[in-house]
Amino acid sequence: MNRKIIEISNLVLNKEKHTILDIDTFYLEQGETIVLIGPNGAGKSTLLQILMLLQRPTAGDFYFRGEKVRWEDSLSYRRRMAMVFQEALLLETTVYHNVASGLVIRGFPKEQIQERVKKWLVRLGIEHLSYRSARSLSGGESQRVSLARALVLEPEVIFLDEPFAALDEPTRNTLLSDLADILRDTSVSSIIVTHNYAEIPVLADRAVAMDKGRIVQVATPWEILTRPASLGVASLVGIKNAIKGVITGYDNDNGKVFVKAGQHDIVANVFTPPNSEKVYILLRPEDVKMMVTLEKNEANTMRGRIGKLMPYGNMFTAVVDCGIPFTATISHEQALHGDLTIGRDVWISFSPDRVHLINAQAITPE
Repeated sequence: MNRKIIEISNLVLNKEKHTILDIDTFYLEQGETIVLIGPNGAGKSTLLQILMLLQRPTAGDFYFRGEKVRWEDSLSYRRRMAMVFQEALLLETTVYHNVASGLVIRGFPKEQIQERVKKWLVRLGIEHLSYRSARSLSGGESQRVSLARALVLEPEVIFLDEPFAALDEPTRNTLLSDLADILRDTSVSSIIVTHNYAEIPVLADRAVAMDKGRIVQVATPWEILTRPASLGVASLVGIKNAIKGVITGYDNDNGKVFVKAGQHDIVANVFTPPNSEKVYILLRPEDVKMMVTLEKNEANTMRGRIGKLMPYGNMFTAVVDCGIPFTATISHEQALHGDLTIGRDVWISFSPDRVHLINAQAITPE
């Protein structure tokens, strides 16, 4: 049985002699959530418009549940989809009528409309707002109405284009948790565009990274967060340590690679190393442990001095000069009330399991 609800191949979009999108293949499976990331201008929103059949590509094949889609029939397929934008785009009427609007347009019976609308108003915690003007709502309330308006249609696919970007952090986190529960419970297929990599492990079955109109990596949430395919993807997913090094040796039996970075010898547990002596050492700041007193002198332990402290969500990042800079995360308590202050000499360490190596010779400076 073909589980692919959407599949595209050889997709090209050209505008004024410029290639906007060039994607060999992309698919979304039944019940799957894909989180789509990329820098500004990567083509994420344009790809969403094509997948929603709102923009016609220059070339390419589009399949919906295994059926090849003809552009002339696009309206009938669009009726099986729903979209949530960054801005809620609500009508100047009540919350109830906003949520009901799509069902009314489709000619659903009044009783069925009432039943469905009530279900999603309750599920999204906005039933008490039913007869409030949608224009009087807060940002979080408006986005809940927008979600209810999409989900009430019981779409086969829902697209969300940065739905939380305009919300404050507490509101975003609550709505993010609610959306994750809804996607799991309904098994609706979904594609979510975001700039916030922290949403990937909460929502995604797969993560897709784009750059310059191309797909540059498709991976599980864990893989894309810890094993990015390039410096660009590493930057997108919050990896702050990208250090140049040279491979000096291998222990193939134990899957170890030895890398020289500055004056330091670094060990990486990598069974498939890059096909290059020159590499970048990629390391998440959360994986760098910092201590005032050396607890245990293991591999990848070195001495340095804290040069910078910067806010980082509900944590701080500390940049430690070890001859080469390493960035680590520390708690507010450690930064504000502890011993880890600017100018303090410290030890850092990180596990060889956490080190990821990519080919530096394939990267050309922009």
